[in-house]
Amino acid sequence: MANENNAEMTKSDNIKNEIILGDAREFCEQQKLEEIKSKKYLDPLYDAAFKAFLNDEQALVSFLNGVFRLEGDNRIKSVTVKNTEINIIFPQVKTFRLDIRAKTANGLSVNIEMQKAKPLHFVDRVLLQHSAFLLQSKYEWNQEVFSGASANLSDEERAERESRRYEIPPTYAIWICDFAIQQQDGYRGDWAIRNEKGLTISDKVKYIIYDLTRFDKAESQIKTDEERWLFLLKHAGSALSLPDFGDEIIAKAVRRILVNNASDTLLIEQVKSMVLTEEELDYLAWIKMKGVKEKAREIATKMLLKDKPLAEIVEFTGLPESEVLEIKATLDQK
Repeated sequence: MANENNAEMTKSDNIKNEIILGDAREFCEQQKLEEIKSKKYLDPLYDAAFKAFLNDEQALVSFLNGVFRLEGDNRIKSVTVKNTEINIIFPQVKTFRLDIRAKTANGLSVNIEMQKAKPLHFVDRVLLQHSAFLLQSKYEWNQEVFSGASANLSDEERAERESRRYEIPPTYAIWICDFAIQQQDGYRGDWAIRNEKGLTISDKVKYIIYDLTRFDKAESQIKTDEERWLFLLKHAGSALSLPDFGDEIIAKAVRRILVNNASDTLLIEQVKSMVLTEEELDYLAWIKMKGVKEKAREIATKMLLKDKPLAEIVEFTGLPESEVLEIKATLDQK
């Protein structure tokens, strides 16, 4: 009976917490909406505005030519914007979607990600997400290459299939980050798979990572398409006016993120992307618990220095005995 009562109380508490959390989220969303409406531009460092700003074929062509620094006949002529869904099970609370996924006319598969806050294990996330992106790209590439194959394959068709069984399409990941990337010195890092001598194993997998905290060029210093798009991405959220650099494609992109031009749907999506997500709540909980753990270890250290009994330290701090003994061993070595 007691267990049933406890279960009912727990269920009731959970419902209350959900109601409180829902009310708090609704209040935060309303506050954020008012804040957005006071600005001139939507901030493209958040998902909804980022996609409105860049997820357009002409804008993508211009952006990618800038990123890849292509000139003349080498420039990308067109892109196809792809579905952002990935058919891979992914270890996240939210549904696994890429921000922008596209395929260029010359067969390059591209994933563009905007990352406002630094997640835990950032490099691991980049690698994991690119693995899923590569598998999806390979699957779609196979569908295109072998779509016309007959049920009864000839030896020639079988040989062709075998020769391309493990061939992968070129897949490039572009990450635009609003936080410091310790692994690179400048605002741009070009990464690939290399051996211990620095020789690239494959040109088909590349990562281009931008650190916007290190991009500090003034408007008067901007010269290339790459710099134009980065400048706009960095400053749009706080700007009173934005340059179009005499480029109609950029001018259209800027108009798409004007607050006065934004539809109700876009505004709602922007609000949702700015209010804490489940993933961000997980991160805050991790920070909180990390602080609690560090405080417990600090207390355990002080108690050990006062020669308090092990059992008393374990009971008081809530740390496992093995962890207290580990702290004691460290102290004994000093």
